[in-house]
Amino acid sequence: MQSVFGTTLVLALAILGSMSTSASARAAEADTALKQDAIERLSQSHDPTLSVGIGRVYVKQAALLAARDVLTERGRAAGLDKVRWNPALAQWQAAERELMQGVDDLVQARVASGQWVHSAWGQAAAQTLNDEEADEIAVHFQSEGGQLQRKVIEWFVGELTLQTYTFTDRLKYGVPGSESEMRDLQVATYERIVPGIYDLTSYPNAVKFASTDPGVKYFKMMVMRGIHALHLHLEACADDARRMVRERAALADPHIAGIAGERS
Repeated sequence: MQSVFGTTLVLALAILGSMSTSASARAAEADTALKQDAIERLSQSHDPTLSVGIGRVYVKQAALLAARDVLTERGRAAGLDKVRWNPALAQWQAAERELMQGVDDLVQARVASGQWVHSAWGQAAAQTLNDEEADEIAVHFQSEGGQLQRKVIEWFVGELTLQTYTFTDRLKYGVPGSESEMRDLQVATYERIVPGIYDLTSYPNAVKFASTDPGVKYFKMMVMRGIHALHLHLEACADDARRMVRERAALADPHIAGIAGERS
């Protein structure tokens, strides 16, 4: 009898333990789902236009500068100086177009859509906020004051990113071939300077967001992790664009040979 009772007790405890573990697992899954939903709403509330504009200029210029380096190197190897081989020549321009094939498609697929911005900031938020904090910010950004505050954050992050890329010469003004992307970036920048956007004192929820957590925590996250996440994605895209150009380097040789043959 004791053996039967002991066996029954062990089984009962095992079942209870299994039920407890199962309940805990379901609760954990529910918490995860709630957090994922809050993070999704938060990340999707952001307007990626300014970050996308910076990315389009940077990646396009990275490819253009790589193409011009390739053309200069191969022209020099063929014995051509700057007078005989330079960007003003039709042959140079034709060679550059061949090297740049596929770059616009890369930019369109990996930068222009803007989903990479939502993903980057969503991942940063998931590492920084809990589900309640993410939900609070997502709800706040739907309010009138919150929407203005969100625009301020996006503009500030965009300006810091742009300054970083400009001061480090990653992004330059006046690079031929990137005029369209630069013009779009300038428009996006000006459009985000909304009159009165800096005076949010008439919105109590905005004042609270700017002075307490989770608002302060989120702003710090965007300035540090948010910008870094943008940087990592754009560097990967720029590296791939440069690689594409260099892999096509041999396509420039017929154009160079034509110039060398004409002047020999």
